[in-house]
Amino acid sequence: MDRRCGRWLLGRVIATGAWAEVRAGRPADHVDADAEPVAIKRPHLHAARDPAFAALFTAERALTAALPTHPALIAAIDHGVEVDARTGDERPYLVMPRVDGPDLRARLGQGAIARPVWLAVVAQVAGALAHLHAHGWVHGDVNPANVLLGPAGAVLCDLGVARTALTAGPVRGTAAYMAPEQVKGEAWTAAVDVFALGVVVWELAAGARLFARSAPYLAMAAVVESDAPRLADASLAGVVAGALARQPADRPTAADVAAALAALL
Repeated sequence: MDRRCGRWLLGRVIATGAWAEVRAGRPADHVDADAEPVAIKRPHLHAARDPAFAALFTAERALTAALPTHPALIAAIDHGVEVDARTGDERPYLVMPRVDGPDLRARLGQGAIARPVWLAVVAQVAGALAHLHAHGWVHGDVNPANVLLGPAGAVLCDLGVARTALTAGPVRGTAAYMAPEQVKGEAWTAAVDVFALGVVVWELAAGARLFARSAPYLAMAAVVESDAPRLADASLAGVVAGALARQPADRPTAADVAAALAALL
């Protein structure tokens, strides 16, 4: 018997992490083969019982549902709370369009990506960030694993640690893509995301990892203490160096980065 989640049927696991899983899904009220595929994100039961994570997931659901849509930013179709049949625990869920394609990290594991292709991808992500920033939010976890590559283009996903601009809080994000001020626990601005995008572009252009180290704390130390080598690609070197500026005020906006990258296509 198919397992239900609200008005949806749960399918195979698409992705799983320490705190949450994402499953394929379809509407429970019909079996239309042409129905748009969905992805259903749910916290694991132990995470749903954790007040701190539960608050993060609630915020993600609210933000994903409230944001005006953008073609390169994940959106919400539905959200709600289910009751686990075994334990009686309440378990929130978030339903999103399913992007049938690998994430950028997985795609890189398959081999080099042609320059025009990855330029288009990062330009789309920069546009999604500009949209997010225009509505007063900072993503806080821009990295290749959160960029999905679908038939219609790139989609930036996972707003799980997003917060309103100028808000301070716990140190969260993916260590090798954090901005220096993010590592230090300072208030986030849109410049946090621009720095992370700069790391992604540097890595795509150089074909190497920038701040990745054997442990997260070493990666965070590298972010704070190490300067990125200037790219040999002269057409990209300036915009990437600007995005990776130590001081947030010295970085361009995501809209500026999107325009600069689109001009190279």
